[in-house]
Amino acid sequence: AVIDINPLGVLELRKRGIRATLMQLGYVPAWDTWGGTDRADRPIDVTFMGGHTPRRGQALAACAHFLVGKHTELRLVETVRPHLKDSTAFLSGERRWEALRAAKLIVNVHRSELGYLEWLRVVDAMLNGCVVVTEHSLGFTPLVPGEHFVSVGYDRLPVAVDALLCDPGRLSEIRTSAYRFLRDELPLAQTVTPLVEAIGEVAATPPAVGLMIPSPVSPRPRTPTLPATEYERLCAHRSDLDIVRLALKDLLLGQLAMRRQLTELSSPEAPPEDTIEHFGPRDKLVRVSVLLTVYNYAGVVARAIESVAATDFDSYELVIVDDRSSDDSLAVVRAELQRYPWMAATIVARGQNRGLPAARNCAAEHARGDLVFILDADNQIYPHALARLAATLDAAPSASFAYGIIERFDPTGPKDVFSWQAWDPLRLRYGNYIDAMAMIRRTALLEVGGYSQDRRLFGWEDFDLWCAFAERGLGGILVPEILSRYRTGTYSMLSTTDVDTFAAWSALVERHQFLIPDQPTRGAVA
Repeated sequence: AVIDINPLGVLELRKRGIRATLMQLGYVPAWDTWGGTDRADRPIDVTFMGGHTPRRGQALAACAHFLVGKHTELRLVETVRPHLKDSTAFLSGERRWEALRAAKLIVNVHRSELGYLEWLRVVDAMLNGCVVVTEHSLGFTPLVPGEHFVSVGYDRLPVAVDALLCDPGRLSEIRTSAYRFLRDELPLAQTVTPLVEAIGEVAATPPAVGLMIPSPVSPRPRTPTLPATEYERLCAHRSDLDIVRLALKDLLLGQLAMRRQLTELSSPEAPPEDTIEHFGPRDKLVRVSVLLTVYNYAGVVARAIESVAATDFDSYELVIVDDRSSDDSLAVVRAELQRYPWMAATIVARGQNRGLPAARNCAAEHARGDLVFILDADNQIYPHALARLAATLDAAPSASFAYGIIERFDPTGPKDVFSWQAWDPLRLRYGNYIDAMAMIRRTALLEVGGYSQDRRLFGWEDFDLWCAFAERGLGGILVPEILSRYRTGTYSMLSTTDVDTFAAWSALVERHQFLIPDQPTRGAVA
């Protein structure tokens, strides 16, 4: 017998010649942690629970602007591995119901263009008073759009979320209507009938005589093994083309180093010293130092500074290191800081170009805050970013850094989200999943020696930093909110690194042996 809780699944099975029956999912008392009493104690404005896909990522990225200042819990998970009961990202059972009980609404986005209603997620939410906002779906009856849930087009999800959060009365109406309908009209005690009948039918069917084939002795199950790490995979699939790519990358990095040397030699005078300029109040109490590094970003650096000036966090400063830009970046920075006289800022204009990791380390040396936030000149933060990250670290004194989800955008608009996976040191064996935009305790940054200047790690300095933290048992915390924006361009530093990744991985495993399983390790990760 075949039973499905989705009407579209039933239709597809029948098309394939399988006699399938629909079992309508309904009210389950054990799932109900709410009880239908509409109290104003839902601290989370918006939640999302589901596996990450680019389609879902783009929908959430489009909502980011409307979620500024709101409290969100966006729980995206990988679907390539099973999740344990105590997973920090994937919630199940009572943990899931309590999370829904704490949220005003949940955003539902389909995995693909085939938009069938995700019944399990929807019923879970409705039984715990969390209003469902979904893109248009098939197979939603007997639920009624507009009465039991909100249904809009894919590109209208951000507007619908914003409108509902501005209308508590409407949220209360939908919440109560959906809950009462499931409890009174669709109790599972009634809708489970097709399953009971199917079990009875199968039990009453005698086995076919003469068709029983003896089963062979089952082999012992194989011991489960983890997939090869990224470095192991690269080592096992090296080709002549990979060697050429490795040589090309080395040539590109060598040219960058030679360019710096020629610039220094072209001047008969000694290289100028770094110069320091201060802007805004110098007596301001500083808890967070935003470290902004600049090299030839005259066209976009003003937006980065503007985003910092718009923060709703009071105790901060901006430390800018211009790595001897050859365009007008330094002039743009000075002009932009003049617009925000209330913001404490420091410019360090370097006499020589020394590269990104050295620039970040220089900014950390000039920082006055005990917390530092890393920002590149082509990225931006949302106004609530610093406050959320600082509060997270205050609440978790054992954590060395905190990071939020990042919206990826280009000139056409939001594209996806990344940096959404919870801290898991062993996950680093398969690649970096945390962006440089994070808030770090300055003492922890100094403890690991800052950012490495190993040329082989060009563009992967933040990856190396997280590995250094993991090796020393220094942990991080994901804040499940979209806190910053990452500009995707046609050219970036990463394009040089991605010509070949083998050299960078070789440097990483040389420095951090835990990246290779079963290897001795110097620190806390085993």
